[in-house]
Amino acid sequence: MQSAVTSVQQCVTAIEQWMAASRLRLNMDKTELIWTGTKHNLSKIPGSGHALTLGAAHVAKSDDVLVVGVQLLSDLSLDKHVNVVSAKCFFQL
Repeated sequence: MQSAVTSVQQCVTAIEQWMAASRLRLNMDKTELIWTGTKHNLSKIPGSGHALTLGAAHVAKSDDVLVVGVQLLSDLSLDKHVNVVSAKCFFQL
């Protein structure tokens, strides 16, 4: 688990450096963290996952995230997304 956390922190630091070289900035207020895997593997993570500290920002763990308009849960199911989309479709009908 700790090696995964370290790897993610190094990747985000590299992305921040690349963006800074292009005069861009990573918006840490919109950055979300989700640990994904099967329900069995997720149950093995102590304390239901760790938050990350990236530079001066603290990124809390989330149970679901929005990626390009698709709501993903930690077990990579689309249950929540289907519920949201079907509710919108029902409203239109």
